[in-house]
Amino acid sequence: MSVVAARLSSLRAGSSLSMKSAAEAAGLNTSTIFRIEHGLVAPREATVRTLLELYGEGEHAPRLLSLLREERVPGWYDAPGVPLGLSAFLELEDQAQVIYTYCPHQVPALLQTPAYALAAAPATLPPGATYERAARAAGLVAVRQKVLDRHRGPHLWALLDRPALLDPPLSRPEDRVAQLDALALAAKQPHIAVQISRPVAETGYLYQGPPFTLLRFPDRDRPDALVLHLLHAPVVVEDRRRVEEHQQAFARLSLSAFPVDATSEVLEGVRAALSG
Repeated sequence: MSVVAARLSSLRAGSSLSMKSAAEAAGLNTSTIFRIEHGLVAPREATVRTLLELYGEGEHAPRLLSLLREERVPGWYDAPGVPLGLSAFLELEDQAQVIYTYCPHQVPALLQTPAYALAAAPATLPPGATYERAARAAGLVAVRQKVLDRHRGPHLWALLDRPALLDPPLSRPEDRVAQLDALALAAKQPHIAVQISRPVAETGYLYQGPPFTLLRFPDRDRPDALVLHLLHAPVVVEDRRRVEEHQQAFARLSLSAFPVDATSEVLEGVRAALSG
C-alpha cells in the first residue's frame, strides 16, 4: 500500500494542489488525504479513482488499482518518479526475453546516450516543461537501459532509419558523434542487433504508422505484446491481429534494411557525413 500512497502523494504535488485543496475538490476531509498519503489507511477504490481524475490520470486508474488489490508485485516501474502512463510498458519491457523495436524518427531509448536522452526528452513532455523535468525523464532512460546489462536480460533487435541518425536532436557535433559511437559499440554486443534502413526508393516498402515495439516473453504460453509509441504515452495493444500485422511489418522492414553485419560500415558513413 505504501506504493499507492507514494504515487498519490506525488501526483497531488505534481498537480500543485495542497492536501486541503485536493480534499475539497474530491469531497473528502484533509485528514483523509493525509492518512492515505502516509499509508495509515487503505483508500477505497472509488476514492483512488476520484483522486486520479482530479490529478488528470483517470485513464490510468486500473494500473494503480491493481496494486491496491495486491494483484501484482510492485516493481521499480511503479515508483512515483515514473510516469503512470509509462509504467505498464516498462513492466512489459522489464519482463521481456526479446525486444523488437522500430524507431523511424529517433534512436530508441534503450540505445540513447545521456546527452541524446536529455535532448529528446522535451518531445515527450508537455510544452513549457522545465529542465528539471526533462532531466528526470532522461534519468529514467538510464534506469531502463540497465535491463540490457542484467544477467540473462533480454535480447534487443533495433531498426533505425538513416535520416534520423543524420538529423538527431543534438546541437553539438561531439554529442552526435558520441551517439553514433555508442550505437556501434552496442551493435557489437552478442545480445543486441542494430539495423539501419535502406532508402525507400530502393526497397519499395514504406511503413505508415507510429514507432512500435514488439515484446516476446520467456513463458511460451504468454502471447507477444505490441506497444505503439504515440504522442504522449505508449499504448499496449492486445488485439492478436494487430500484433501479427506489426510482426509482419517488422519482418519486412528488417529484410529491406541493411544487414546486421553491415551496421558498422553504415554508421561509419553517417559519421563521415556528420563530420563534414
